[in-house]
This record gives sequence, C-alpha cells and structure tokens, in this order.
Amino acid sequence: MKKLLFLSFFGLFLLACTTDEGDGAPFVTDVVMPPSSQLFAPGDEVTVAARGFEADDDIMLRIAWPLSQAALPEGYADGVWAVVTERTESDITFLAPGGYPASTTEVKLFRRGKAMTLGKISVSDGRPPEEPSLYGITQYDCDETGIDRIDLTTGDLTRIETLGVLRRMHCVVNAPGSNRIYGLAPDGNIGAAAFYDLTMRYFRDSGYDNVAVAGTLGNSGAFLRCEDGRLVLMELNMTRTNVAPVPPSWMLPSDIAPEMLGENPFVTVYGGYLLLAARTAPDTCTPLVLTGLIDGGGFAVKTGDAEQADAMVPFGVLDKGQDGETYYAVGGYAVSAGGKTQLRLFNAAGDGAFGETLAEVPGTALSVTEYAPDKDSLEIYLLCEADGMRRIHVYDALKKTQRTLPGEFGCSEIVMAK
Repeated sequence: MKKLLFLSFFGLFLLACTTDEGDGAPFVTDVVMPPSSQLFAPGDEVTVAARGFEADDDIMLRIAWPLSQAALPEGYADGVWAVVTERTESDITFLAPGGYPASTTEVKLFRRGKAMTLGKISVSDGRPPEEPSLYGITQYDCDETGIDRIDLTTGDLTRIETLGVLRRMHCVVNAPGSNRIYGLAPDGNIGAAAFYDLTMRYFRDSGYDNVAVAGTLGNSGAFLRCEDGRLVLMELNMTRTNVAPVPPSWMLPSDIAPEMLGENPFVTVYGGYLLLAARTAPDTCTPLVLTGLIDGGGFAVKTGDAEQADAMVPFGVLDKGQDGETYYAVGGYAVSAGGKTQLRLFNAAGDGAFGETLAEVPGTALSVTEYAPDKDSLEIYLLCEADGMRRIHVYDALKKTQRTLPGEFGCSEIVMAK
C-alpha cells in the first residue's frame, strides 16, 4: 500500500473546515488535504496534515457516487468508519475505502462524539467482483500465512498476500459481497476474530479473543466466543464488531471443550441451526447443532453420535422442498475415515442423525467450501490429502457430477470469496 503524504508547496490544498458543533472551535487547524486531482485506489494510505490531532481521534467517511437512471442523483454511505493506520500530533493516516463504486468521499475528524469536516478525496471503484474466486490458505512453519488465488481451470496459483508473524489465520470463511476472508488469528489457547480484506489489502485483528470457531451468518462473518462456559455469537461487519445487547449464547456440554471446535468453520442451515464439529479424541469426531436462533425453542446444544473419523467438516447444500421447486439450505458433514471422505447429509432439525451419502472422494478432508455458479449448479470443493498429496475434488450437488482440479496443492484450507 502506498503512503501518500503531500507536503510540497504545489501539492497543498488548504481547505476551510467546519464542525458539526455549530460555531465551536475547530478540533484541528491548518488542515492540508491531498490534491483534488489525486485518485486513490481502495486500500491506499491517505494522510491528512494539521495541527492538534489527538491520540484517540478517528476518521468517519461519507461516500457518495453518481447514479444513472435513478430517482436520486447519487447513492451514498454515511457514517463509515475509516481504517486508521497512524496518528501523530501533526497528521492522521487512513485507508481509502473499498466496497463502493468510484466515489467522492467526504472526510470527517471524529472526536468524543462530535465531527469536523476536513475535506474530500476521490476514490476509484472498489466494488467486490461479481464472480467469486477460490483461495488457498497456507500455514508456514515460520508462522506466516500465504493467500493464493486458485485458477479453477488450470489449478495455477497467484500469490495475493503473505501475512506476517502473528497474522496467521485458520478456520476461514467468506461473507458474500464483502470480498473478505474471515478467520481465527492466534491468541492464547483458542483464537481471535480477524479478517483480511481482499479489496483494501489489509489485515485486521478485531481485538476479540477467546474465539472458538468462525462461520457466516447471513452476509456477515460470525464468530462463537467463549465466555464462562458458553458460546456467544457475534458478527464482524465492514468496520465494527456487532454484539447484541443480549447476544445468543449456548452452554457447552461438560464433555465438549472450546478447543475441540476450531478445526473447521460452522455453517448455518435452514431453520437457523448452526452445525459444528468437535474433535473429541484423536480418531473421534462429534457433530454439534446449536439451536434457537429462529425456532424460539431456546438456545440449546444437540450432539449427534460420535464417529470414528479422521476428519469431520461441516458443509452447506441446497435441497429441493416438497413442492419440487423451492430449495432450502440444509447441512451435512464431510466425514473422513479409512483414506476416503463421504459427503453425508445431517438432520439438524430432527433426530440429529446422519442421512443420505451424496458422494465419496479419495483422501482425508482438510477443508470444504461451496459455490453456486448458476441456478442449476451447487459445487462443493473439498481439499483432501491422500498419500502425502493434496488435491481439490469438486462435487456438484445438483448435477450429481464429480471432477478434480488439475495439480497438487500445498494449502491447508480453501475458501470461495467475493
């Protein structure tokens, strides 16, 4: 990321500044904004110079873009918190926002509940791609994490980012439309909620520790945090972590420890059930269902029968309803034993038992992710290891077909993201 600091005489634009507190004194003086001709890409560092910045100052943005063939002249997102990377008494640096069309972005200094307008910047198009990409996450012995884009035709890898020490991520998921990879960063015995923004090209640890497992809830990254023997649900959206005043929580059974849950993400299925898997012994896995988000029956944990398995990875899939036209999100597990992996449906709403086996692939499952390229396809990607080699197998749950991506892969997890 480029740090763009404009201090030369010809590049100075001294802008009149206003505050949202009427005729009160401005928070800072002698404000220097970047030139109006400068176009920032999402994730570029933007520095504003002035006198009087404080250590807890923040930046809030109003992002506006033109609309065509619409009743309103522009679209906008107001009250967007910027990602601040550096603060001194004489300047503040933040990242140009991503996730929006090409925009004119108003920059406000936010201090103790009040705001002061500093000026405006221009930002290029940062909308997420229309089609997702498959990413491989690789954990290195040096404590770094590699993020690679995997070509779905050739299997070729393109390095996107190498996250440094203390920025490792595992148990990764994507919230559709965010163009972010959410996961757990190392922190104590379990992990901390974190993400990497593929558009703005930055890593952020949320500051929330004691997180057992990641997943998705709607269009947000979600995490289950451990508090006094309970799993507490929280969401991590674009710039802030959302924890409801009384968040949903579940008391873990006495024989299930939080450390057993973080090998793979949870999935959310029809009815608001969360499917998890617990590693209860080196060769034993147990399915868990968290209930109560929608059905109103109370927050409870249901455990299925333990399975002798080398791996048990939750996955989501669409199942056709009784009318033959409506599809519902149902869940299952990729269960590995004896050098092969079966995709098995699981009755989360009923008796908590395994049902139909959809497919079988060679190897032990390390990671699973899903992708629906069109209304007639729902592809389940499985990263599996067999005989020391890792391959990616693809099962289409609607077409009932299988294929394998060319090549071998060194990654430890895969995730579809856009």
